[in-house]
Amino acid sequence: MTKTERGAVQYSSPFGPGWVVFEGGAVVEVQLPGGSGPPAGTADPPATVLALAAELTRYFNGHGWVDHPELAVRAGTTPFTRAVYAIVSAIPEGSVRTYGEIARQLDRPGAARAVGRAMATNRFPVAIPCHRVVGSDGSLTGFAGGIGMKQALLRMESSHG
Repeated sequence: MTKTERGAVQYSSPFGPGWVVFEGGAVVEVQLPGGSGPPAGTADPPATVLALAAELTRYFNGHGWVDHPELAVRAGTTPFTRAVYAIVSAIPEGSVRTYGEIARQLDRPGAARAVGRAMATNRFPVAIPCHRVVGSDGSLTGFAGGIGMKQALLRMESSHG
């Protein structure tokens, strides 16, 4: 059995470079700016990966975002996480929801922590906009890119409206 070739395409942002990681023809991860980057791969990126990287560059440079509901389906490893990601993907740019609000939308009002765990395992940050999910008191909590980046993204998105 041969190993599927991995690769990555860099995108730019005011926070530094980020990467869209792919395997075969599919996006497998979006790495936020500020990390060390993925290991080098040799695969040629498919057009969909190049397009997503270009879109992330536009987004991080102050332009709106185009939703990618197909990533919510692919990212969810369980029916619960798929449902969480679908709800989060539908949060409009410039808006926020609490973990509890998302849990109530799922008819699981006691599942706010489980929603938080789903956000923590999101492989497609920004594309699945976990930065739009906040604590019950509106506080900015956990984000892979850091609270400063989360705050900057929310501020940028609110200026689009």
